[in-house]
Amino acid sequence: MKRIIWWIVLVVLTIIDAYLIAKPNLLGKLGFIIYKYHYLRTFPRALLTVAIVVAVVWIITQVIVWLGYQEIIVKRTAKIILSVLLLLFIFIGVKTALDFQSWSYSHSGHKLKYGAYLLPLILIFVSGSGLVKVIRQTPRFPESPINKAL
Repeated sequence: MKRIIWWIVLVVLTIIDAYLIAKPNLLGKLGFIIYKYHYLRTFPRALLTVAIVVAVVWIITQVIVWLGYQEIIVKRTAKIILSVLLLLFIFIGVKTALDFQSWSYSHSGHKLKYGAYLLPLILIFVSGSGLVKVIRQTPRFPESPINKAL
């Protein structure tokens, strides 16, 4: 049941983000034309773009979690990689907030602004959940008490 709720929340957030990004005001639409953001002009294009970004981050996170679980990489390494990803997405969120305070982006409309804020939050949510999974993982083959005594 938890898995189904996770997927529903992720899909709904992705659809909401694509809708918000695809609905800027007149200055935002003009900015899409000037800066050649053709991949965000319509809702289907924005949905495809946002879905690809979220899916790629989700796949990367799941691969790192799986590699940590299979002990192909050390659990500490998986934690470090996911922490770096989490910090990267936090940095992207801060940069987005700073960019949307500048003149050209600040007049592009509230929907576009909130959509731009929501995408890094979704990515933080995905990579953070992977980090929590790695932290909560128990070792597949725990150390024997006899070996610990040696």
